[in-house]
Amino acid sequence: MVIEIATFQLAPGKAAEFFKAMENAAIHLRKAQGYRGHTVGLGVEAPGTATLIVAWRSYADHVEHFEPSTAHEQFVGILDGLYDGEISVMHVEAESPQGSVSLPIFQSEA
Repeated sequence: MVIEIATFQLAPGKAAEFFKAMENAAIHLRKAQGYRGHTVGLGVEAPGTATLIVAWRSYADHVEHFEPSTAHEQFVGILDGLYDGEISVMHVEAESPQGSVSLPIFQSEA
C-alpha cells in the first residue's frame, strides 16, 4: 500500500467551501482503481492549509492510472479556485520495511 499526502494552501476565506467541495470531489477518488480510503483535514499549526491523505493499493494506481484520467481532471476541477498555487504531493510506502499499517480511517468497501 502507498499513502499519498497532498497539501493544499487554501484560498483566503474558502476553507468551508473547500471541505464541502471535497465531499463531492471524493466521489471520483472512491471509483478509482486501487483506491483504499482517504481522509482530509485542516492544518492545526497552519489553519490555512488542508491535507488530503489517500491510501492506494500501489503507486502506479495513483500516478499511472488516476492522475492522467478524466476522473482526476474532474476531481481537481471541483476544487478549482478554492486553493492557491500548486498542490504539494508526496508518497509513502506503507508496507516496508516496518510491515503493514492498519488505520481505521483507510477502511474501504472497495
